[in-house]
Amino acid sequence: MGTARLRWRPFTASSPASSASSSPSSSFTTTVDPPAEFLCPISGTLMADPVIVPPGQTIERACIQACAALAFYPPAVAGLPSSPLVLIPNVALRSAILNWCERLGLPHPSPLSLDTAGDIVRRLMPPRQEQRSQVNYGPPPQPQPSSVRTRNRYSVDYSAVDDFVPEPRQTGGSLEEEIMAVLGADGASPAEQKATMASLRQATRESKEMRTQLCTPRLLAALRPMLLSADAGIQVNAAAAMVNLSLEAENKVRIVRSGAVSPLVDVLRVGHPEARDHAAGAIYSLAVEDENRAAIGVLGAIPPLLELFSSGGAGHRARREAGMALYHVSLAGMNRSKIARTPGVVRTLLATAEARDRGNDSDADAAALRKLAVMILANLAGCPEGRAALMDGGAVAAIVGLMRSGSAAPGSAEEEYCISALYGMSRGSLRFRGLARAAGVEAALMPVAESDGGVGRDMARRTLRAMRGEDDEVALTASGILGREWDDASVVSEGMVSLRRPPHHRSNYAGPSGSNTTQF
Repeated sequence: MGTARLRWRPFTASSPASSASSSPSSSFTTTVDPPAEFLCPISGTLMADPVIVPPGQTIERACIQACAALAFYPPAVAGLPSSPLVLIPNVALRSAILNWCERLGLPHPSPLSLDTAGDIVRRLMPPRQEQRSQVNYGPPPQPQPSSVRTRNRYSVDYSAVDDFVPEPRQTGGSLEEEIMAVLGADGASPAEQKATMASLRQATRESKEMRTQLCTPRLLAALRPMLLSADAGIQVNAAAAMVNLSLEAENKVRIVRSGAVSPLVDVLRVGHPEARDHAAGAIYSLAVEDENRAAIGVLGAIPPLLELFSSGGAGHRARREAGMALYHVSLAGMNRSKIARTPGVVRTLLATAEARDRGNDSDADAAALRKLAVMILANLAGCPEGRAALMDGGAVAAIVGLMRSGSAAPGSAEEEYCISALYGMSRGSLRFRGLARAAGVEAALMPVAESDGGVGRDMARRTLRAMRGEDDEVALTASGILGREWDDASVVSEGMVSLRRPPHHRSNYAGPSGSNTTQF
C-alpha cells in the first residue's frame, strides 16, 4: 500500500466539465502545507479573522462565536470561560497568513459565515447535544455547487494516490509520547505526575533541539493543569519546564497562544514560592516577544508582577525577573495605561527606586532593582494616563531626589531614565511647570543640558524649555541615533541610548536578544 503526504490546495468553484477534463496531476499545480498555527483549531481552515480569547488561544472569530452561541466548546478549545468572551484581533497572525498566501500566489482566505461555523461546531457536538441545539444565525445558506467545499477553504486532496495512508505526525519524539502517556491517563498518581514533570524539566534543560521538539500544542495543553496542581513538586517542575521551553524564540508566541499565560498568572498570585519565581521568569521570557505583550497585559499579569517586584520578602532573582517582565510588558502602549491605573503603582515603584540596599541584598542587586523601577517609571511617562499618575504620586520631586542623592549618578543609565521620565511629564503639561519649579528640576538638569551631547542632553534642554513655557512643540529627533521623532512610544523605550545596554545581570541571565536564558 502506497503512502503520501497530506497535500493542501485552495478550493475554487469550477464546472463539472472542467473538473472532468483535468487530470489528477494537473490538480497539484499548487499544493501547500499551511503552518499549523495558521489553522483554526475548531474548523481546520486557514484563518481569515483570527482572534485571541482567554486564556490566550487564537481561533477564527466565527467559530468561537458559534461555540458561544451553542454553549459548546470542543476539546480543542476546552477550558474557555463561560462568561462573555473578550475577542482580541490577532493582527500579527493575520498579517503573517496574508503574507504567506501572497508569497505562494494563493488567494486570501475568506471569513467563515456564522452558518458555516455553526454547522462545523454542531458536527463536533455529541449527538444528543446536537439535537438540542437550535441556534438560528439568519437566513439559510444558499446552495453551492458540489465542487465548492464550504467547510474548509483549504482541504486534503487525495486524488494523486490510489491508496492513501497519512504519514504519522511528528510531535517531538518518544519522550513526548512517554510524558503524554502519563499526563493523558486517567487516574495518574501525584507521584507519577511529579516524576514526569521532573523528566520534562530535565529534558528541556539539555538542548535547543529538545526544547523546540517538545513545545507542541498537546504537551503545552497538558502542562496547564500541572501548573495549577496542589502538589508543590508538580507545580514547581511544571513552571520550571515552562521557563525552559520559553527560552527559544520560536516557542514564545506558541506558548502564549496555547493558553499558558492564565495558569502562570495564577501561580504568580497563589502558587508555591519557588513556582511563583519560575512563573515570573516565564512571563518575562514571553514578554520579550513584542507580539505577546498585549495578551500578557489583558490576561491579568500586571498586578501580581507589581506585587512580586515590590515584595520585600521575595528573593532578588524573583523580584528582578518580575521587574524585567513589567518593563517589557510596559513597552506596549495599552499596558502602560493599565499599569498607570493600578492603585498605588507610582508610590510602589518610587519606594523601590529610593530603597537602599538591605542586609540580604548585595549593592549590585539593590542597584539593579532600583534601576528597573526607574525604567518602568520612565515608560509610564510615555502615555497621558502615566504622566498624570506620575505627577499625582509625587514622581517629579522623587526623581529629582534620585539625581541629587547620587542614586542616579551623572552620566549613568539611571540618570538617562530619570531625565526621560521628566521629559515625558513635561510634554504639554502646565501642571508640570509648577511641580518642576518646586522640586528644583532646573538645578538638576542644567549640568546635563550644558554637557557635550547625547540624547540625555537633548531631553534635558527640551524639559527646561517646557518649564519656562518656551516649548514650541517641535518634535525632538534623536539625530544620529535613531533618526526618528519622539512620540509617546519612543520617548522612553526607543530613544534611549542606554536601552541598547541591558541592565546589569549575571552573565547567564540575559543573552543578545534580551531574553531570559537561565535554564532551570
